[in-house]
Amino acid sequence: MRLDIAYRLHFQYDASVSESQNEIRVRPRDDRRQQVLSYRLTTTPATRVLQTRDYFGTTVDHLGVRGPHRELLVVAESSVETAPIEGDPQSVSCERLADVDFVNAHVEYMAPSQHVQWGDLINEVATWAVRSAPDDVCARVLAIVQAVPTVLTYERGSTSIGVTLEELVDGGGGVCQDFAHLAVGMLRCVGIPARYVSGYLFAVDETRPEGNGADGVAPAAVSVQTHAWIEAAVPGFGWYGLDPTNGGAVGERHVVIGHGRDYNDVAPVRGVFHGAAEAEVDAEVIIAQPTAPASMVTEPIRRRSNVAVAPPTAAVADHQQAAQQQQQ
Repeated sequence: MRLDIAYRLHFQYDASVSESQNEIRVRPRDDRRQQVLSYRLTTTPATRVLQTRDYFGTTVDHLGVRGPHRELLVVAESSVETAPIEGDPQSVSCERLADVDFVNAHVEYMAPSQHVQWGDLINEVATWAVRSAPDDVCARVLAIVQAVPTVLTYERGSTSIGVTLEELVDGGGGVCQDFAHLAVGMLRCVGIPARYVSGYLFAVDETRPEGNGADGVAPAAVSVQTHAWIEAAVPGFGWYGLDPTNGGAVGERHVVIGHGRDYNDVAPVRGVFHGAAEAEVDAEVIIAQPTAPASMVTEPIRRRSNVAVAPPTAAVADHQQAAQQQQQ
């Protein structure tokens, strides 16, 4: 499936800031399932962009603006060709999860991480989820992924970055990153290595795995946010991708940006600015198939959207200048 993606990020400050430095993780990755045909990142004000790869293999665009400015617009445009997943993992005994080589190769995806900490409550939920599953790794992975939507209700704007897994379960609602974090935590609880995946989903509704609208019609273009799902390590197979937000498989409509232990490893943008100002930020993703009119992709991305994004959090003041964390 060919998909054209435009990611727009717009920072506005209520007073002039003297400098801003950011690292952006929005470029789709190249792997056996997807190929990036083109990618371009532009900024206003214009600035140089340095591109690197991080520890997890995710492309990072580093950019900075020096000099007074009151806004920063970042637009990343890419074209990607995706392919279906080839084959599902076969039945694998849970005993193989204890293999020394397997454990050593996946140790960082089995331990607690910044956004995936758990205690008795998450252990109980994970045990409940796999209570009827056979002694099979894939069956347990699927049982946990399908259990998450019964524990959480999808509620846009109901949580913020940093909410704990226990708070999620107690609150009963969340968005895609919360569904992914809870699934990762539950999988690690039962000894299955799991990682958080950041990307894009070509769908009107994240909770509908087929990607169509309520009327069953496939869209030509959609206005969304970045999406998150999970991958579990299966002995003898590799990484098995599933989407806890809708309980379905990962397919051609999913475009991977990168993966890590949790959101913190693949946050779309992270940075700081210098100045005694408050910041507002909004973000939008437009995904379209080539058959859609070009204006459906470019026009919404060039003007300010109404998509709300959590404001940056304050950092420690440095003499008379405040440094604030910019994170979506």
